[in-house]
Amino acid sequence: MDLWGFKKWRRKLGYTQVEAGEKLGLSRGAVQYWESEIRPVPLAVELACQELLRLWKRRPEFGPVTLLYADYAGDPMSLEASASDGSILVRSERHPDNENALKSAARLRGTMTLFIAFIMDGDGNVIWSGPELLRAIDARRDAAIGGKMSTVKTPSST
Repeated sequence: MDLWGFKKWRRKLGYTQVEAGEKLGLSRGAVQYWESEIRPVPLAVELACQELLRLWKRRPEFGPVTLLYADYAGDPMSLEASASDGSILVRSERHPDNENALKSAARLRGTMTLFIAFIMDGDGNVIWSGPELLRAIDARRDAAIGGKMSTVKTPSST
């Protein structure tokens, strides 16, 4: 990552030099050095920037995105048979944003066993990997159940 790549990253995320330094656990001075070409951007910082960008893209309003998934019906043995003959079907759905893609993935998870599932941005970069996506779906479901449980009135003992 050169100075232009770093500046582009920082501006895309809307960070000031101070905010970029804070997100990276560094000083504003380090950011200034990289942006003025006094020092090259270290590989560790470049990797941290990539991860921060991926997390930034997880915002509900980020999009458009594509949900990719594969499922199987029946028992796990049918999955092994399908996998051995190469007949697993991968499906994709285009969504305007993460929120819609996550809702769709949650609906799918409620009706089928998702074998593979992830959400990608328009450039083909993975925003939500399989395990992360499934945990996010489960956390949303648990939060919704918890919210419904708290609104249920319990009879008072009189």
